[in-house]
Amino acid sequence: MKKFIVLGLCACFLVFFTGAPGQGADVSTGLKIGAAGPFTGAAAAPGMEIFNSIKIAIDEKNAAGGIKGVRVKLVMGDDAGDAAQGVNVAEKFCADKTMYGVIGPPMSNVAEATLRIYGGCNLTCITTAASKPALTEKGYKHFFRVNARDDAHGPAVGTFIARDLGVKSVYVLNTKDTYSQGYADQVVATLKRLGVTRMWRDTIVAGAKDFSPVLTKVKAQGLDLVLVGAKAAPDHAVMVRQMRELGIKAIYFGSEGARDLKDFIEAAEGAAEGAYLNHFAPDIYKIPEAAGYVKSYESKYGSLSGFGPPAYEATKILLAAMEKAAADGDITRQEVMKFVAGTKDYKGILGFPVSFDSKGDLKGGATYIFKVVGKGFKLVKVAKGE
Repeated sequence: MKKFIVLGLCACFLVFFTGAPGQGADVSTGLKIGAAGPFTGAAAAPGMEIFNSIKIAIDEKNAAGGIKGVRVKLVMGDDAGDAAQGVNVAEKFCADKTMYGVIGPPMSNVAEATLRIYGGCNLTCITTAASKPALTEKGYKHFFRVNARDDAHGPAVGTFIARDLGVKSVYVLNTKDTYSQGYADQVVATLKRLGVTRMWRDTIVAGAKDFSPVLTKVKAQGLDLVLVGAKAAPDHAVMVRQMRELGIKAIYFGSEGARDLKDFIEAAEGAAEGAYLNHFAPDIYKIPEAAGYVKSYESKYGSLSGFGPPAYEATKILLAAMEKAAADGDITRQEVMKFVAGTKDYKGILGFPVSFDSKGDLKGGATYIFKVVGKGFKLVKVAKGE
């Protein structure tokens, strides 16, 4: 009899301290959101725009009372764009029991390296830029994105180059990373389908200060357009500046990393004028619903390039899911994941309603084509492939 009494007391003790089976943690124990991204290194400028936008969304939520009266804390996880560092960030975030969601990682190589880790601890991730198609083809249920995939961007860019610009010859350059390689592959495949047969291709080294060896080959071809797939805006600035210095008059078309006012347009010292680039986010200045966000961001952090708005939107979606999960005073990571997955026609600041499909991909995502005009980017087309 004494044995049963002791066991009964132990069971009660465990229930008291850990909660009944299936019950989540009490909201009052803390609520955190992680920001995973390149907050130092070559991509620090867009990375910090992402982080600052996450912070604005969380600050707004806390100013309105938080979630069930509890303030949400933002935790920075700097991966510097490196997969190994991203793994360290993921392990740290997973181990924090008061962490209920992550915005990021925004780079495909880091997102790919951390999928298993975040999936293993049921920690919801909403990326704002990682576009490698395979990321949402592996069966994970925790990973979502508010941007279109490369197999949408590639056809859209290739179609614009071949049909809108009427280009007949292209030189394709890309750095040796997951995103840039996949981006270039998709564009090349589309150009071939559309009859652009005069094409050359080379790889370049990210962070190089001298691209003249490959640009000498580019100049010898006398072609119409140079397509550059590179993650960091400084690479685009160096490339387009050296192109013009060598007298190469071909159209410059850069991947999404080029959309940075300071590190591309200003750093190119006038050479970027007339260049084109694609991006996953719209012209936020043309969206009335974004006026409050734009004013708040610029008053605190300065000019916007385009990486921040999707991060603000993603954070709002995550916060809404956390609030639903915490409605009864308790919260679990699985509940947050369920409510993010159920996001339907969320109307925020991006100018279109956000919904996720069964894989976690954005439904109906578009590719935005910009042209450098003066000191800014002018939206010239919203493209969705062929």
